[in-house]
Amino acid sequence: MIQPSFSVWRSLGLVGRTWPFLVLRLVAYVLMVAGCLGAVAVAAFLGWGLGHAVSAVSVEAGAIYGGIAGFLVFLILLWWIRDYLFYLLTAGHVAALMQAFDGAPLPLGKGQIDAALAIVRQRFGEISLLFVLDQLIKGAVGAATRLLDWLTGLFGMPGLSGFVRLVETVIRLSTIFIDELVLARQIRLASTDPWTTARESVVLYAQNAPTILSNAVWLMVFRWLLTAVLFVLLISPAAVFVYLVPGEAAGWALAFALVMAVALQRALIDPFCIASLMQVYFKVIEGQQPNPEWDDKLAEASKSFRDLIGRGQSGFAG
Repeated sequence: MIQPSFSVWRSLGLVGRTWPFLVLRLVAYVLMVAGCLGAVAVAAFLGWGLGHAVSAVSVEAGAIYGGIAGFLVFLILLWWIRDYLFYLLTAGHVAALMQAFDGAPLPLGKGQIDAALAIVRQRFGEISLLFVLDQLIKGAVGAATRLLDWLTGLFGMPGLSGFVRLVETVIRLSTIFIDELVLARQIRLASTDPWTTARESVVLYAQNAPTILSNAVWLMVFRWLLTAVLFVLLISPAAVFVYLVPGEAAGWALAFALVMAVALQRALIDPFCIASLMQVYFKVIEGQQPNPEWDDKLAEASKSFRDLIGRGQSGFAG
């Protein structure tokens, strides 16, 4: 079995140096959970009241449908502010982690957050453009992963459809932090053409995908195992809150324990995973140039990659 090629202690040290962002993430995600709880509780109470007022609707059904409606409204709100959340919690933290990775001095407290966001604004401009860039990177990374020889050979094997689907799911989940690595490289290079730098960074990922992915799989397993532990620990406290919601509490307890566990995952575990993969990515690409053959393959296979090419201000540097 391939062993991880990152230092756990260095990852913890990098995350520790960016503690203001860690606190910001924790506060933001806890507030999201609280908002979700509030939206569901209020909507369930209204549905419960509707069940009493309208004989055609049972009290239990009114509470359940009301809770679901409140949850959907909350999801719509999150979708509406997703660009800003990505800018603040992801891009800003990546900028701070990149500075810590290179040994640069970091301000303390709110000053660190302001300094990191200033770097993001300087490198990428508007929030909406940064979000578009991230979506294109995700698409290009997915195409690069699908083009790996050992994966395409596996996917073509007959009689292994269930196993192949499992492998494909694991690989897909393991690539969720690659776009953060691409953003980190752009910040490290102080790129004035983020589209072309992203194009080159995706090619460098494709050239070294087996090493990066093997470490990403380790981290994905660790991430979800620790999230499962958090879920188990949170079931009992969650039940205290959901007793305020009319109707059966057991289902709500499980749902909100899961939401809280995922929130803690995003706030505390994900930065560790990013810091770990940064070690792997920058070590493995050191001294390399992007391979034009991979650039051609990705341009043929991925519309997102072609969009990066079209938006770029300079030619391919390979």
